Amino acid sequence: MSQAPVAGPQSNVSSPAQLCEKYDKGGGTGIQGTFAIYSIRPLPQPWETVASPKLAAQLIQAAAAVAQTISIYFQLSDIDEEDLHSFSTSSPAPHAAQSQTPRLPWFLVNAAISEEHYIVGRGSAVETLLIILRRPWCILEVCCCEYETVCTMLEFAILAREFEPKAYAASVYLLSHEVAKRQLNPNEHVPVLPLAPGRPSQPEVNALQGIYTVLSPDGIQSHNPFWLRVICVCGVQLGIAFSDFLRGMCGTKVVLIPERIGSPVRYPGMIRRAFTENPSVKNRGSDHEQRGGFQVHSIRLVSLYKQIVQELTEEVS
Repeated sequence: MSQAPVAGPQSNVSSPAQLCEKYDKGGGTGIQGTFAIYSIRPLPQPWETVASPKLAAQLIQAAAAVAQTISIYFQLSDIDEEDLHSFSTSSPAPHAAQSQTPRLPWFLVNAAISEEHYIVGRGSAVETLLIILRRPWCILEVCCCEYETVCTMLEFAILAREFEPKAYAASVYLLSHEVAKRQLNPNEHVPVLPLAPGRPSQPEVNALQGIYTVLSPDGIQSHNPFWLRVICVCGVQLGIAFSDFLRGMCGTKVVLIPERIGSPVRYPGMIRRAFTENPSVKNRGSDHEQRGGFQVHSIRLVSLYKQIVQELTEEVS
């Protein structure tokens, strides 16, 4: 995932994550077509000096469980640079240059529509996962992975929260939401109920307050916080897994984003992996079409976000 503008070729590359950054032009990096979930930001201090011996052993065991569900690369020898490539972004919309809205998160779109994912980092499996779970965008990319990966990542995040509650609050919150919305049947879509008109109920207020708390500037500094909040707040308010929500926005799932709170939301039950396990499925559009779909729906998404924030503000005022 892109954390900063991409620089030119680096001569001091020392980790697979830095290799991925070289090829990231805003849409993320792929390894032979597989989306790489990565972050180049190091931990503020070695995790071994923070975690107790008992917790350190638990983290190592939990990281091994994650590695059973998804490949984790943390040594330069793990990746052949010739296999890396840049994922593309969509063409800018008309008048995009004059828009005051921050750039759409194309790396997350590519994570959502990719068939497979890898986790890329540095040092060790534990250090790599601890780095990934500090970055909200990376957490959402993890939500786009297989159900088993999301579950094991959540177990790891809960352990990480024990020694750094503030740094890993968002990972536990977002992954818990993803698991909760997929756990009834991880291979099926979960129906989405229409948003009720008027002010949100107290449970809805509590959920939205929770997402604001873990994504607050005081809690986590993030790249492109505007779209981060739009996606997370709308996903929580709609009561839908982030992965399904994003794929619906990209056009690989049938999701109608409501124009106003209280308007109908149609979300037919469909097999979650239908568009990824069988590349020959005729209904699947090209990657470019899917990115374009997200761009088209983003305007309605922002409108819905503004309504949610307004209703929430009225409720707590």
